Amino acid sequence: MLNIRTFRPADAEAVRRIFAQGQRDFAAGLEQAVEDYIRRSLANDLADITLHYLSDPGSHFWVADVGSEVRGMVGVQRRDGQEAELRRMSVAPDARRQGIGWLLLETVEAFCKERGYQRIQLTTVTQLQPAIAMYRRFGYRLVGEEPYGIMTVQEFVKPLTNPTE
Repeated sequence: MLNIRTFRPADAEAVRRIFAQGQRDFAAGLEQAVEDYIRRSLANDLADITLHYLSDPGSHFWVADVGSEVRGMVGVQRRDGQEAELRRMSVAPDARRQGIGWLLLETVEAFCKERGYQRIQLTTVTQLQPAIAMYRRFGYRLVGEEPYGIMTVQEFVKPLTNPTE
């Protein structure tokens, strides 16, 4: 049974493994740049998820637990009183295309609405086409693009309120 729940320290190794595998799965031709990115990420916020995501009530980190095994994850961090950033979205390769990503996005959006955020922002790289397609279907729109070494980073935003309100 699928359960979206708050990250616990015991989940750390599974989260790190799923994140790294998710990046490697789409790294064709960019292996060294992706490995550098994985290494930096694992040494930064993913080294202490409790500190980076759970110590601020405007931020959070969830895992998708299937049969007591972590199969996906997502974090959200407060940027300011109006905007949150979706971070570290990943689903284990053998659990993709089963609705886990969609449920994680719904969880983030509900959390952000409860806290009064006006929009959710995310960045991703163009190699992650399946994720980009999901973000677009969920209502995120491309607002910027810039080079990141040999990769291209895209920025997406989803408004959470009607602009006429």
